[in-house]
Parts: sequence; C-alpha cells; structure tokens
Amino acid sequence: MSLPSNIEVDAVPFLDAVTGAAMGDGLVNEAAQLHFANERGDKKLIVVAGAPRSGSTFLANTLVKCTRLLYFRLCSAYGTNEHDLYLPSLCLMNRYGCVSQLHIKGTFHNAALMQAFGIKPILLVRQIDDIVVSLMHDLKDKMLKPDFGTGQSGYSFLWQDHSPKDLSDERLLDMIIDLAVPWFVNFYVSWHRLCEQGAVEALWVTYESMLADKQGTLRQILDFLGFPGVPIEPELLDFKYQTFREGKRGRGSWILSTEQRARIRQHFSYYPGISFDKYGA
Repeated sequence: MSLPSNIEVDAVPFLDAVTGAAMGDGLVNEAAQLHFANERGDKKLIVVAGAPRSGSTFLANTLVKCTRLLYFRLCSAYGTNEHDLYLPSLCLMNRYGCVSQLHIKGTFHNAALMQAFGIKPILLVRQIDDIVVSLMHDLKDKMLKPDFGTGQSGYSFLWQDHSPKDLSDERLLDMIIDLAVPWFVNFYVSWHRLCEQGAVEALWVTYESMLADKQGTLRQILDFLGFPGVPIEPELLDFKYQTFREGKRGRGSWILSTEQRARIRQHFSYYPGISFDKYGA
C-alpha cells in the first residue's frame, strides 16, 4: 500500500515531541501526547513485535487485510537493525494508522513511545528449537541472493566478518546457537520484564497457537487491538504463505543433536526466575 498523497505533520507538536524525547529518554511531553491522542482519534498504530522466523510477516499482512490499515515500518532503519521505534515515523503515521512488523526489543524507550501513541504490541514467539532450524534454512536461501553480505539480506544479530557460505549445516547451526539464541533470549526477557512491571499492555501469541487455531487466535488478537466486530474473511484462514501453512512444527527436535539442544538451553539458564514456556524451554 502507498501512503496518502496529502500526508503532512504539524510542525509545532512534532518539534515538541522530538525535544521531549531527546530530553527524556523517549518520553513524549504531555502536551504533545494529548495532541497526538486527539489527532489519532479512532485510528490505531499496530505493532507486531515478532521474533524473526515466528510468523510475523504473515500476521502483519493478515492484520492489514482485516483492519484495512496501511502497512508502514515504524522502525529506525530499513536494513537489519529494526530494534527501535522511530519517533518521526510515529508522528507521521499517527493520524492515519498503520500495521508495522518489527523485531524490536522491550526497552523502556520503546515502552514510553508505545504509551505515548496508544500502542498495545503483539508479541509473537515460537518454539526455540524450530526457530534455530528455520533460521538455518532461511540463511541458506539468502546466501543465494546477490545482495547477501551487504546488510540488506539477513539478520543483524548474525552478521560477522566471515561468510557462513562454506559452513556445513551442522556448523551453521552451531553458529546460530552461539550468536542468535542470546538475541532471542534477550528479546523474550526484555518484553517479559516490561509486562511484569506494567510498562506495556501486550498480548503474547505463539506461532504454534496460530497454526492450531487460526480463527480463534486471530479473533483474540483483533479483540485485544480494539476491533471486536471486524469480520474474518474465510480466505484469510487459508494461509497464503506456504512456509507458514506447513509450519514444520517439531522439526528442531529431530534435526538438532542432543548436544546442540543442551547448548541452546544453557542460554536460558541464566534467568532462573523466568519461565520460557512460550519458547518450549
């Protein structure tokens, strides 16, 4: 979808908000916050804060079709570092509403901006062993693309000085376990802390629940976002994306070795007070 041709930003509250954020670690001042709430009206900014390979692309596209909102990136970069909300983008889209798919972490900076712009995030996660295997297959596909290694195709938490092209499947899995799993743990823990402290009002959704009960899970999400009466068209439940429809649930347990699975869980052991049940760990 393209942006409306008449998009404009009120300069005074925009600058006030930027100043407040710069001075207060993401906190938008009260005058600007009230202005944005009035400007937004019943429009919504929807953020799918999905961990990579968890079905976030499918869910974001489905929500666009259900809500008929624009799809717009509210992140700070269009490359691989989409971990922070970007205040100018929030100001720009506030009066129109949008659905945004981001790999953002649960920082207090992001939480403050979500509160200021009335955002209730969807936190999408997946069984960790399946994520690791899915990342391996996705990286192997990306390696075939001409822009691989340029920063435009891949994941920021996996980019290294060396190329993984010559690695065997087993060594590639080892690299992902060492470099990517800590990022997934941090993603989970950061959002867990914010929810635990009441800094955000979020809905946790798992890849597995979407596969098991398409309509029920989508209805739960729409109700949470404030779209209780929006109809769910039958074609939306016939998943368009082949890789998501197949799901490949449970393949991590039979592709990963016992030693690899133990190493994955070692990363979770540093947080004994947190249950990682949504990751299957």
